[in-house]
Amino acid sequence: MGAAQQPDLMAFELGLVDLAHRWRRVVDDQLRPLGLSQATWRTLYFVSQAGGEIVQKNLAFAIGIEGPSLVHLLDSLEKSRLIERKISSADRRAKAVHLTDAGKKQVLQIRKILEDVRGALLSNLSAKQITMSLDVFDLIKSNAEDFGTEAVKKAQKR
Repeated sequence: MGAAQQPDLMAFELGLVDLAHRWRRVVDDQLRPLGLSQATWRTLYFVSQAGGEIVQKNLAFAIGIEGPSLVHLLDSLEKSRLIERKISSADRRAKAVHLTDAGKKQVLQIRKILEDVRGALLSNLSAKQITMSLDVFDLIKSNAEDFGTEAVKKAQKR
């Protein structure tokens, strides 16, 4: 009886990164005619997901950019009348980002395009395959969070 063949972990890693890149490129290509970059559509989408109001600091964390970069992005979206910044209803010291009516309409278009892309890219997968993939993604995300926490602890001990 031969030894079980080990999976090619480098191929897995590179395949996952390549998949994310290709997915993002397809989405970006579909949203470009609306004049939206990845940064702008993701910002509008995350504000919508937060119920239409999110504190700037939390938004920066959610979309993975630094505060100063977010301010520039929000200035552009506010100039386009897609968002507005107001004092947060939860914390008067913080600014919250709100979708305008135009921003809400834009999010509806974004959601439709994302739905179309998702349908096309997942069309050959069964519900079981998608569920299994989500389980794998959750495990990898959890491992990444644990690894990040341990790396910080080790760095602090130096």
